[in-house]
Amino acid sequence: MESAHVIAATVGFTSFGLLWLAVLGGVALRNGWGLSRIPRSVAYSAHQGIALIGLTLGLVHGIAQLAVPNGTISVVEVIVPFVDTHDPVGVGAGVLGLELVLAGAISIVIQRRLGFSRWRAVHMATYVGFSLVSAHVLISGTDTGPAWVWGPVYTAWLATVALWFTTWPRRNRRIEADNVLATMRPEQPRDSLVVDVDPVRCARFGFCEQESPAVFSLRSDGRLDYTAAPPAYRLEEVVRAVEVCPARAISVRRPAGTAPAAPPVAPAAPVTPIITRQRERERVATPPADYDDDDRRPAFEPATELDEFRQRARHSRAQHRPARDRFHVADLTSEDQ
Repeated sequence: MESAHVIAATVGFTSFGLLWLAVLGGVALRNGWGLSRIPRSVAYSAHQGIALIGLTLGLVHGIAQLAVPNGTISVVEVIVPFVDTHDPVGVGAGVLGLELVLAGAISIVIQRRLGFSRWRAVHMATYVGFSLVSAHVLISGTDTGPAWVWGPVYTAWLATVALWFTTWPRRNRRIEADNVLATMRPEQPRDSLVVDVDPVRCARFGFCEQESPAVFSLRSDGRLDYTAAPPAYRLEEVVRAVEVCPARAISVRRPAGTAPAAPPVAPAAPVTPIITRQRERERVATPPADYDDDDRRPAFEPATELDEFRQRARHSRAQHRPARDRFHVADLTSEDQ
């Protein structure tokens, strides 16, 4: 039945067009384009809705291939990429690309659990998935013979790749972070920072909260609460929050004219007094006439108040015990020479 093939092809082209619009919407959200005219919630919902419809139609397109009469596609070939014996490259590219887009859609649901780095790695795979879907359309599409069919597909893919490379903000974020650190040198400490969040560009993803939960907090209603004047010792975590913000809506700077203040210092650990061991005086071969037998006793080098007490009093062992307990010395006999 030719109608099944026509329906499958129509659904496939529609899915490709919607996925292309979803990719463009993701780039616009990443760079904050148009958010001054369109509310963030509307733009974000439109991006998610278009991507979900395009992904659903892509799945329908793959399942519809099973209903095509005299088709060469099996259930395993729709799930496992590059196992089709008739067209392994084209069909495999379509299956793998759709699976990458599906992984990116699932990452939206668990983005707060994944964290920004892992979420970005998974979500960036959707660009690769879209490229593979484009290759599938150009290689396996039976209706892409005319130039007016394959031309727009090829142009859309090239435009997406060019837009992605020219607007990738990784270098810009590094420059912004370097500028922030350059204006906040340690020789010019302040007691606090000034944090600003652009409510128009903020996408409320919550990655800033993961990097600095003491400064940023995403509420259950989707609003972002943040401390406008956090202490200066939180500079590193605030800068990390600036770097991971997908919409680049966070800015941080030093206040002008504030007095310097050091971060809180943890109390120092108690230091145990060092007790020096006794050293015998050198014995002379022939003692002088006025030689006192008390000089045979060991002499101490005073290192602590207890040593001075022992050397001055020359007390007996029975007198030493209360002195040892009073100065909290656990054992004076186990020290090394």
